[in-house]
Amino acid sequence: MAQTTSGRRRYASAFKIAEPRPIEAPPLTTYKRLLRLGDTKILEGIARAQRDSQVPFLVAWLFTLLSPRGLDIISIILYLLAFYIVAKYTHRALLCPLSKFPGPKLAGITKLYEAYHVLIRNDWLENLESLHEKYGPVVRIGPNELHFIDHQFCLEYHKRPDLLKCDNYYGLLNKLLGGLASPAKHIQRASAVRPIFSGKTLAHFTPTLDGHLESLHKRLNDVAGTEDAVNLTHYLWAFTNDVMVSYLVEEDYGFLRIFDLEAVHNKTRAFSAIDLATVLRCMPPIKFIFDTFPILRSYSPLGWLDTLVRNHVKPIVKSWDDETSHEGILIRMFNEIGSEILTIHESSQAIFIGNESLLSNLTFLLHHLMQNPDCIKKVRDELDTLDIGLYSHRIWRDPRVLQLRYLDAVCKESTRLSSPGWHRQPRQSQSLVTYQDSIIPPMTSMSFTLRLLEHDPELYLEPNAFDPDRWLGIDEDTKEARSRAVTFGTGTRTCLGQHIAHRVLRKTIACILYNFNISLWDQKLDMTTGYRYLDTYPKKGHEGYMKVRLSPRFEHKA
Repeated sequence: MAQTTSGRRRYASAFKIAEPRPIEAPPLTTYKRLLRLGDTKILEGIARAQRDSQVPFLVAWLFTLLSPRGLDIISIILYLLAFYIVAKYTHRALLCPLSKFPGPKLAGITKLYEAYHVLIRNDWLENLESLHEKYGPVVRIGPNELHFIDHQFCLEYHKRPDLLKCDNYYGLLNKLLGGLASPAKHIQRASAVRPIFSGKTLAHFTPTLDGHLESLHKRLNDVAGTEDAVNLTHYLWAFTNDVMVSYLVEEDYGFLRIFDLEAVHNKTRAFSAIDLATVLRCMPPIKFIFDTFPILRSYSPLGWLDTLVRNHVKPIVKSWDDETSHEGILIRMFNEIGSEILTIHESSQAIFIGNESLLSNLTFLLHHLMQNPDCIKKVRDELDTLDIGLYSHRIWRDPRVLQLRYLDAVCKESTRLSSPGWHRQPRQSQSLVTYQDSIIPPMTSMSFTLRLLEHDPELYLEPNAFDPDRWLGIDEDTKEARSRAVTFGTGTRTCLGQHIAHRVLRKTIACILYNFNISLWDQKLDMTTGYRYLDTYPKKGHEGYMKVRLSPRFEHKA
């Protein structure tokens, strides 16, 4: 028993937790060695504070910056920083090769000029137009960017296969297919992903798309003929989300089955994608923070899609087997890309951009059709030639709906007019570029804006008019109009989702126009507010909703 008691005492003694001892402050000579010269009273106060409150040495040392010597060091740093900024901005404004090009001096100095007009004034497109009216066809709109409205030159220049994309322009997407700067990397990634967005994959998706159109028809049929305005923006948004999500993850998330579409729609609009892209493009320190801390992406408009896709990708990665043949979009994407995080981000980007572009295109289509009832009649006349006896109100299921000439022309014309005003196409050449009598240095960003090109009177007769007939001719003017269409990209950088868009637009318009009478709910109010529902991914506080009056054209049995 004595031995046991003694052993316990030795055990307790060996593992006895020592009492915490106060951190001893270094002697004052330590601080003096650090600062060489200093205020003795300040040093004594720091040492006393450290001894009394156990402040770590590093924190205490930081307080020594309050000494005269520390303040002198801070002053020198601030003077050097100010000199660097003045020298940098002076070089940009007066000495760099781009300083000879016309444009606002402030724009040539800093990208904050663009941020001001996008984030605060919300007039970037109008400002661009006024700059070109003042300065001519080429305007310097950034420290390293020239903007063109000589669109013939732009179309030829952008055909070059060696052009680089500007990696700072695409923000969070600069490591993904749509934002890859290198042409070689883009070709490699695109060749791997392209089969997933065309051919057999699209054909396999057709029954699913038809099912979503059936759901859209049901929701619209439930509200058609009522005394209330129909918020078509919410229904189209839910439909395009269902289409893109089910295409990529092959699961129906049922956005169209959600009762309160307004709440879900507005939640995904909590932060403007345009604002975020502008901030990342114009404020490098914030872009650096986003690159350093990838978790911040979860707070972006892509965050909820990352979560959705990640839940499907992780099981794929966990059960991956190189020797097994793989089916399914996400599985094939992971097989081609080879990276879990890139697969998630590529898929999220495809869903996000596909959803927003489809929503914008459908909104423009219906807007212009409601403004032109004769066009609606022509589309319906074409639809009446399909096999109505077989498909009834599900006329979109007839494969020939994709071959209707006038419907195709209507979609092309609307796509031309729906190009977003905030989206530019910047490219960089690694060699000198000659424009008229000017020499443009290598790696200068040369851009044009899709909206301005698609509304250029030198390229399109009466460019602001909705005229589907411009796409129906067989003459040279019609062929040239087709060759100038750049809504889905230029050169080797065309959008891989254009084939999906082709099907979705034509089938959806067939579904709505064949089954419903449609008109704007309050044309006068919409006109007064500038048809805000036409803005692609509008800024927070500038949202617009297409509210329409719907009535069924036929009585359908369940």
